[in-house]
Amino acid sequence: MLFTVCYAYLTFTATSRAARRKMRLLNLVRKYALTSGLSFKSVKPEYFSKLGEEISTSVFWEETSSADQKYSEDVVWREDVNRITVIEPKPKVDLDEWTSFIGSERPLTPTTRRRAGQVLLLLEATLPAREDDGKGDTSEELLSGSSVSLTQLSEPLAWRSGDPYGLLVSTDMEGLGALGLAFMDNQLKLDDGMEAVQMISVDTSGNSQDLLSLYARKLQSPNQNKGDRLTDLQMAEIRLELPKGKQFQKASEVEGQALGGEALKVRSVQASGDANESSQGTEDTMSGDFDERDSPDMLTKLQAKPPNILIYTGSKDTQIEHSKFNQVKDVLEQCLGPDHYIIYRLKYDQVLTHPWAENTVLLVAATQEEIYHQVNHKFEKFVQDGGRLLSFCPYFNMGLDVQPLPLLSSEIGVHSMVYRPLQSSAKELKVYVTGLCYTPRLKAHQGSTAFKVLGAMKSGNQPVILHAYAGYHGGRAILSQAHLEMNPTEDEVSSTEMFTQLKKSNPQRYEVLKDLLTTLGMTCSQGTQAPLTPAHLLVVEDTLQDTVVQAISSHLDEKNALSGGKVSLLFVDSSETPPATPEELPVLVGGAAESFHWQVYRDHLKTRTLGKAVLYTEVIPTTMTVLDRLSSCVPEDIGLIAIAHRQTSGQGRGGNVWLSPLGCAMFTLHVRIPLQSKLGHRLPFIQHLMSLAVVESVRTRPGYQDIDLRLKWPNDIYYGDSMKLGGVIVNSSIMGTSCTAFIGCGFNVSNSNPTICINDLVKQHNKLNGTNLPEFTTEELIARTVTIMEELLQEFQENGRDPFLEKYYNRWLHSEQKVHLTSQDGPQATILGLDDSGFLSVMKEGGEIVSVQPDGNTFDMLRNLITIKT
Repeated sequence: MLFTVCYAYLTFTATSRAARRKMRLLNLVRKYALTSGLSFKSVKPEYFSKLGEEISTSVFWEETSSADQKYSEDVVWREDVNRITVIEPKPKVDLDEWTSFIGSERPLTPTTRRRAGQVLLLLEATLPAREDDGKGDTSEELLSGSSVSLTQLSEPLAWRSGDPYGLLVSTDMEGLGALGLAFMDNQLKLDDGMEAVQMISVDTSGNSQDLLSLYARKLQSPNQNKGDRLTDLQMAEIRLELPKGKQFQKASEVEGQALGGEALKVRSVQASGDANESSQGTEDTMSGDFDERDSPDMLTKLQAKPPNILIYTGSKDTQIEHSKFNQVKDVLEQCLGPDHYIIYRLKYDQVLTHPWAENTVLLVAATQEEIYHQVNHKFEKFVQDGGRLLSFCPYFNMGLDVQPLPLLSSEIGVHSMVYRPLQSSAKELKVYVTGLCYTPRLKAHQGSTAFKVLGAMKSGNQPVILHAYAGYHGGRAILSQAHLEMNPTEDEVSSTEMFTQLKKSNPQRYEVLKDLLTTLGMTCSQGTQAPLTPAHLLVVEDTLQDTVVQAISSHLDEKNALSGGKVSLLFVDSSETPPATPEELPVLVGGAAESFHWQVYRDHLKTRTLGKAVLYTEVIPTTMTVLDRLSSCVPEDIGLIAIAHRQTSGQGRGGNVWLSPLGCAMFTLHVRIPLQSKLGHRLPFIQHLMSLAVVESVRTRPGYQDIDLRLKWPNDIYYGDSMKLGGVIVNSSIMGTSCTAFIGCGFNVSNSNPTICINDLVKQHNKLNGTNLPEFTTEELIARTVTIMEELLQEFQENGRDPFLEKYYNRWLHSEQKVHLTSQDGPQATILGLDDSGFLSVMKEGGEIVSVQPDGNTFDMLRNLITIKT
């Protein structure tokens, strides 16, 4: 009985003492935490040598506001080797060098924090020296029993590596009180066996970086000395236990949702590398590990962009820059293969004044001059916004520092590089280098950019090719100090030895280039440009074939050639067919072409005149140049059309190039328009008639009315308002009392790449609606388009523009659309429609109505901007 009474008394006394102790500490928290630096610190000999006799100012604190003011410290609690002190003024931590956890909010302002009762707590931790007992990770052991988990009582906000290791958390008064008690009782433990040396309430300044910035900076593990640098760019894993049920994960594997829905995966990087491989070249080193290949969502975004590649060769516009553009263009075309991308030159003034970024799938910088600040800013923003960039410019480096290559003596030249691709073994090759390399400290001066070394010099291991992952939208860049774009025949290759070395490595150079382009999301193929082929002259009605042949025969010269046009037509028989060239096209009358379903075309052509005589060829530079001489020979009541299976130099409006892969409908239709007619007075309507005919060829077929093909001014066929899949170009001339028009048209029928095709839309419609609509063939849609074009022409000539406009407006994208003229800062206007001449009619804000001609202007739908087309 006495024992029971004593036990109860002692239990009550202990509980009462613990309650008083807790209340005392909570009173200190309430009194000092918001206005001063309330510090919990350990004065163990291994941590501090003078046992609190001097203020242990932190490496993380900012200096006081004036040189005369110093931090003062008053001890308010002593308990064994731990102390609670009050530090004045309240320390402040600059977060510019800190890394924030995904999902954490930025710290509140001091005023808001006081009102909300939130405390920002800085923890300084270290890993005590202890022998490795071979038991591996002891974090779970340390966090078991009576220990208190930091993140059960606080929310991690940011961290900074080093020794001591810094961690910023957010908690409330009660949470700080509980953490304080755990600290004083030596029960507050962190993951990886780290121990908290000091815990103090602080204010903050600056902004912590997102988690990707962790890998853009030099990493140090908590048990490294602060002054130690990462030798050989090796990394160590840093782990922190994060609270269950909150949207954090361990730093060893963190998944974040990037803007636009793309999942970013960031994993910790441990020191690794095969000894055999590393002896052959550069170590697989990165300042941040990220998904090296694009997600399906990002690939979809890339495919939605127009397949335009821009090459920037410097601020000047001389023959040197033009030659450099052609050189880089040729190399890219050989790597990318035909029919995937259109390559243009981006001039200096266009960088600053044109809206090129949204319509560019890849930007290539290939200049040896220093890039002006404005251009550099545009290029970096392009990548930060999700763009792809390939740089062979020594002075565009995404904020990284460069240094001279120590292995070079006095001349820049050819040296050995080891390239380590993302998904295959390393390869060694000779490259022409700039004489510069990237510093081992792969840290950008600003922004969120992670870097991975892909190529390094064999002698010295200096990084010369980097893969950069920038921003929050999936932007990527390849930065190269090796001139992979340079052919061995270039003027810079000054000696036979250099030429020979580069020639021997030329296959490897193309392999590296293709791998880099693939890393940036481009499609590379092994295809080569198909040779040109002869043409077949086919007539829909057998009874008309003799008429056509006799009409042409009377204009042939002694070589059986129809000369005088841009392309000479050489009429031959099958036994003596010479090769086709860009200047001379052999023509066989009749015959069969395996790639053209002649009967399908005949079955779907329902015209009286148009498209009756077909000049078909498998491969031709362009159909726009082969009918000019032939059109003057064939009777007017037999319409001509040139159809190609493939084009090698398809023409677009304003000198643009139209990609012409297999599965694309490509043709040029010859039309005669009397000048003294309703359409003859409004010739600009011709391109609108043909554009509508293409759309109607699909949407007027029973069951296909909901296939969302649309018209974009002035001559484009679109899927909805997002992706182009066709276009129209018109070349016309006046001959006597009539206009001779050659209407070029191309639209994607069954070629899903590089953008989208009509059959993709049919498949999608079937999937969503449970239908089973057949897919189209190019022959069917060409014949249907020509048939509808003749119907529209006849209706226009008989009834004028109003019936046509009713159909046209039902398919176009621009009714009452707000646009800016000339530039984004130009006057705003509202699109009204097409005027009486077929030009775009817009009304300015003041009520003035003006007409915009299609020639020389283009409509940028992404920016609602009508600009001069260059």
